[in-house]
Amino acid sequence: MPAYSVFNVFGGNKLDRLLAINVLDVHNLPSALPMTDRQAIDIQAHVNGKMHIDQDAVAGFLNSLEYPLYYLDYETIFPAIPLFDQSSPYQQIPLQFSLHVQQRPGSKVAHEEFLHIDGGDPRDNFVRALVESCGSHGSVIVYNMAFEARINRELAALFPQQATALEAINARMADLLIPFRSRDVYHPAMEGSASIKKVLPAFVPELRYDDLAIGGGDTASRQYLKCLKNMVTEDGKQTIYADLKRYCAMDTWAEVRLIERLRELAG
Repeated sequence: MPAYSVFNVFGGNKLDRLLAINVLDVHNLPSALPMTDRQAIDIQAHVNGKMHIDQDAVAGFLNSLEYPLYYLDYETIFPAIPLFDQSSPYQQIPLQFSLHVQQRPGSKVAHEEFLHIDGGDPRDNFVRALVESCGSHGSVIVYNMAFEARINRELAALFPQQATALEAINARMADLLIPFRSRDVYHPAMEGSASIKKVLPAFVPELRYDDLAIGGGDTASRQYLKCLKNMVTEDGKQTIYADLKRYCAMDTWAEVRLIERLRELAG
């Protein structure tokens, strides 16, 4: 099986047809095979070993951003058995955010963060810190907007006194996933995925998650739950809290660097 194969590009009946004629390598696709624009971009980039970019589309995305820019990311827990009142099984409970802020083009990027370490339900303190940190204007840049926006809607229902502020944050959100998912810009190293774990090393190879003690959201959730349930020592908690901060900060710094890279590519 090639490392990059028809499984990275196709699904459903089209994949079944290719497997039926024993085609696994995208170099061997039938010339008459119909495909979407996105599939064609993926395959062409892989075969040619070259990045694809629609400079006008990328410039349009960048021009839609309004300073100050707030680069935002959440971490959550989602326990099967609810730990807090007014929560449900597997509900995403936000416990941490990272926020990088740039006031104007070319200005220094400042960092703010919140991590609930006092035990109990983190949502009240999370909301208060979030609303205070996100200001009242400027684009709020996230990667996969559906996640943070849904959490904000759930928080608005739980804390109606903060609903207006949370809805305003949602209205200001810009989804950095879009230009990569839509293939306005695509690098063959993405291997058919628009996950930030694939996009970041493709476009900003000097930044990596590999060296972090916590390198993914599921791990972050498990480690935080250990602290919440007092399954580790106090020293162990402090180590986990530091690792959580480094991981979440990496997510928003990755957003900063990806925007910078898009500006370079858009010319």
